[in-house]
Amino acid sequence: MPTTGRSRFESRCSVVCWKSHKSGSCQESPEENITGMGSEEIAPPSYRYETEDTVPMHKLKLLEESEGLREVLKNANIRDMLVAIDNAPDPGKAIHAAMLEPIFVEFADECLKIVQPPVSGEH
Repeated sequence: MPTTGRSRFESRCSVVCWKSHKSGSCQESPEENITGMGSEEIAPPSYRYETEDTVPMHKLKLLEESEGLREVLKNANIRDMLVAIDNAPDPGKAIHAAMLEPIFVEFADECLKIVQPPVSGEH
């Protein structure tokens, strides 16, 4: 069999599986068993170290789905500011400086509306 070009074996094989493919003693697994997960549910991602300020994953998902936040992020200036904050040696200081810009305040307010919705009676 030619071994040049694309590999004959699927990239999902482990080393042990690949060696058994190579020796010819391995049979192809049914598609549902390839991951080894079977009918088990996959646990949602979680944080390694949670603090009182940690935003729950379901709230982060709401940020991802927010049309209002998408509208704010259409502004190239806010995207540039977020990249600068992400790359800053002191992100806290960079956020403090960004809070002086109205577009960043709009972004922060939109995020907070989703993550910490106002309680009835608050404005």
